[in-house]
Amino acid sequence: MISPRQSRPLRHAVLSGLLCLSISGCGDPKREQQLQWREEEVEAKAAAIAKREHEFAAEKQMIAQAKADVAAREAAVAQLKHRLETQLAEEIERTKKVRREIEIKNLRGSIPQITAGRCIVIDPENDDVLFEKSPDLRGAIASTTKIMTGLLIVEAGDLDKVVTIELADTQCAPVRIGLKVGETYTRRQLLTAMLVKSSNDIAQALARDNAGSVAAFAKKMDARAQALGLKNTHFVNPHGLPSLTDEDPYSTARDLAMIAKAADKLPDIRAIVKLQSFKFTKPDGKSIDLANTNRVLRSASYCDGMKTGYTEAAGYCLVATGERNGRRRIVVILNDSHEGVWRDAQALLDWALKA
Repeated sequence: MISPRQSRPLRHAVLSGLLCLSISGCGDPKREQQLQWREEEVEAKAAAIAKREHEFAAEKQMIAQAKADVAAREAAVAQLKHRLETQLAEEIERTKKVRREIEIKNLRGSIPQITAGRCIVIDPENDDVLFEKSPDLRGAIASTTKIMTGLLIVEAGDLDKVVTIELADTQCAPVRIGLKVGETYTRRQLLTAMLVKSSNDIAQALARDNAGSVAAFAKKMDARAQALGLKNTHFVNPHGLPSLTDEDPYSTARDLAMIAKAADKLPDIRAIVKLQSFKFTKPDGKSIDLANTNRVLRSASYCDGMKTGYTEAAGYCLVATGERNGRRRIVVILNDSHEGVWRDAQALLDWALKA
């Protein structure tokens, strides 16, 4: 078959030849007739070639369109396949999650009935909330405030530095350990006594030593809360007692859980809050045996912290941490009763650690 590119020179050569023949054959009618017939024959062949070229181009276009249609269909099929595979994978994951939730529910059993007004239980590894009750309700958190105080003190470092007690440190409402002006202690001694026995004068001494004053330390506490992404927390002092002004401190169970999570990552705090007792030695050599205010440490072997609290506004409070079979949990109990706080914290901690 003659290609379109080859047909053009051929047609030109034929026409050129006929032109030459027509010139040489002038005056001979028969010869002229033959030349005319040949010219018409060449033109007919040229027209046939042109037609074939047109048909070939049309066929080529049809083939290209068919290929494009096939490619489009293949792309649509691939897209549909990907969408179906994605949907199937998502459905499988949802099914696994539902099954896991059912398994966990069966392992843990029913959620304990509690009397606390505000509470939350979290998995600190992934921040999963296992149980909550009014977790975002603002209110007083009493001495659980000292978790933030301890967090800042440990993050500042140099825990073996000596602190000399000043008059401002002793001017604090109960509970106090009875610090005297001029006494010296290491930051670690004071931190341990504060987290174990919850002494408010020690909290003030640590705050003043860290920031220069209680007010300056409270600003650092608020800044640290903001750095943790907390929106419902405000501090006015390092111990959580009601403010002497109209500006009372507040937080929520959810925010307090995040503060506890940050503190729980620090080995120094973990080592202190699990102590059932601590011997606090005074500069004169006398010592005071301090029992940890967290009763759950003594009643549940899986509990290893963290901090108690009480004010009239906050009720009885407890942040309890624990670990079992590689699982770690943080329980926050606020606005509970004197007996309910221990029962609720232990029941929720035990329940959460089952799965």
